[in-house]
Amino acid sequence: MGKNILLLDDDKQFCKLMTSVLEGRGHKVLQAESGQQGWETLNKENLDLVIVCGPLPDKSGIDWITEIREKGNQVRCVFVGESQKEVQINKSKLENDLGISLIVHKPIIPFVFGAQIEGQFAESVGNQSAKLKDFETMFLALVTKYARMLPGKLDDLSAAIQKAKAEPDDRDLVGEVRAQAHKIKGTGGSLGFRLVGEAMAFIEAAAVAMPDKSLEEQQISWAEVDRKLLDAQAAGEMEAKEVAQVVAGKDDEAAEHAPAMARILVVDSDQEFLNLIEELGRERLVEIVKALNNTEALDKACLLPLDAALVNVVTDAPEESFRLARQLRELPGYENLPLAFISGDAFIKDRVEAAHAGASLYLDKPLQSDSLETAVQHLVAIRQGGRPRVLITDDDEFFANTVALVLRNEGMIVRTLLDPTKILDVMQDFPPDMLLLDVMMPGVTGFEVCRMLRQVPRWQDLPIIFLTGQTGVDARVEAFRSGGDDYLPKPVVNEELLTRVKVRLDRSKLLKERSDKDTITGLLLRRAFSEHLTGMIAEAQRLKASFSVCLLDVDHFKKVNDTYGHLAGDKVLAGLGQLLSRRFRVDDLRGRWGGEEFILAFRREAKATMHAAVVRVLDEFSNMTFVSDDGQEFHVSFSGGLASFPEDGESVYELLQTADRRLYEAKRAGRKRIVLDDPDPVTVIRG
Repeated sequence: MGKNILLLDDDKQFCKLMTSVLEGRGHKVLQAESGQQGWETLNKENLDLVIVCGPLPDKSGIDWITEIREKGNQVRCVFVGESQKEVQINKSKLENDLGISLIVHKPIIPFVFGAQIEGQFAESVGNQSAKLKDFETMFLALVTKYARMLPGKLDDLSAAIQKAKAEPDDRDLVGEVRAQAHKIKGTGGSLGFRLVGEAMAFIEAAAVAMPDKSLEEQQISWAEVDRKLLDAQAAGEMEAKEVAQVVAGKDDEAAEHAPAMARILVVDSDQEFLNLIEELGRERLVEIVKALNNTEALDKACLLPLDAALVNVVTDAPEESFRLARQLRELPGYENLPLAFISGDAFIKDRVEAAHAGASLYLDKPLQSDSLETAVQHLVAIRQGGRPRVLITDDDEFFANTVALVLRNEGMIVRTLLDPTKILDVMQDFPPDMLLLDVMMPGVTGFEVCRMLRQVPRWQDLPIIFLTGQTGVDARVEAFRSGGDDYLPKPVVNEELLTRVKVRLDRSKLLKERSDKDTITGLLLRRAFSEHLTGMIAEAQRLKASFSVCLLDVDHFKKVNDTYGHLAGDKVLAGLGQLLSRRFRVDDLRGRWGGEEFILAFRREAKATMHAAVVRVLDEFSNMTFVSDDGQEFHVSFSGGLASFPEDGESVYELLQTADRRLYEAKRAGRKRIVLDDPDPVTVIRG
């Protein structure tokens, strides 16, 4: 049975990491950033354990434990010190005077620490030892995932350093350097990247001292920071290789957790069904991660990077399955995890709940081999924010498969296409992050394909690298004239291919996020949303399918700004953006239309179904508590109007005009509602 645990620490990155570990084991985790907040939570909640990390902003962790003991509170506590020295100095007091049974110091290994926490509740030492047996493999899987993320984090830090150097008087920029170094030090150090952690500690300390130095001293200090960053990048690569060598030496264990073409979590209490799915997955080169219950599913989702999840809907308690889906999408890094539900007895109500929870597919049992393959391809294709998707178009099947193998080994999701005339259809179902394109192909050249793609707005910024046996100057010039971004002659050197692909992918992702995403809400901006919506109309026309759009507007937003301040208004917008990101399906569109207006688009769903799902989100948002700068709590709602293609319009303009008219009707009728039909008769006049 899960326990109530308070995590008392102001290090948000560490808290996020540990919360995932503890919640994955079925515990409820509460967080407090200061001693005062911790005391208030202690008085309000029935806690089984408090994890105290010090120092806190208002006092040391030891002082906090001492105070609650003096007040008669004997709640079980675990102490996490900042250093080994702190623990050694205070160990006697912690054990003998304060009754602390578990004392550790940072950096810690999260999942080993999770086992130690579990041991606090275990009835016997043997029980604790049994739980620790599998943690080494789990830890290596987590470290492997972080090793893939670390270069990007160091690149972000490098960019922050360059900005701070360019503006020596801007303390906020120096603070950003310090914050990023601190996060890498805490998380990376805890995961075993010791040398990286030491370099980050130096950079963090240098950033703290930077504002008090003269301009000349700053220049010297920044030079030292640059050298330490280079050391960290080299150390990160070295330590990542060490991890890879350890994993490679694990034989069966490593094979179990090795990167596959796709890794899918399947949750079902029927062991025979799971075994069947595992066998089907093996035939399709898909790794199936099996889970018999929700707790096991959350635990494995914390440990292994997933591409999608299939959740069985239990007939007697479907709400538990939908709750698991929402919990999966709320895990760090899984906001865009594609989901599918499996059921042998589906009802319309379940489908509404499934849409709200984020299901992109609803599959019926018994699940056939072809159905699994189709479902996996669809879910992996819509994976956003995960592994890069690369399309290889080459009529030489052996070469295409060879390149695909190299890229898949680097964790990329790859599809090969031998017939370039089908490229637009394939890219509709499998929208790539990069295209590797051969030049000489039967029927059409790669140059012609590239020029054609550059005429389609959606693909104008797609990174395209030509791979060809043509090595003459004319061919290279034509590659760039046709719109290509890079050129590699065959035979391709794997290391050079990987380097160029990664550089192009990283640059494309950075530019796309900067141009497409709103900084406050994290949702698509109006231009980017409109482009995607145009593509959705073309898809619906081609497939003779329908879809729905919903225009939302935060109620009385001007009053929020006037009463609670513009910062509070930004919190409201950010909160709604985060909620919309976690709800609905990954392949649905979410955007900030402008000001306090938001817009949604739901593929293959009628407005009646999505009306119920959006109302559920409205209820959630209305119950969210926001706090102004001066501590006032308040609540906000939104209103919305729905329209469906093609019945309410066959163009972007017609659909938005209809949705906007119904949004206005929702506001006229009292706000805090979603309108899906025009009033009868239409008597609304805007003015």
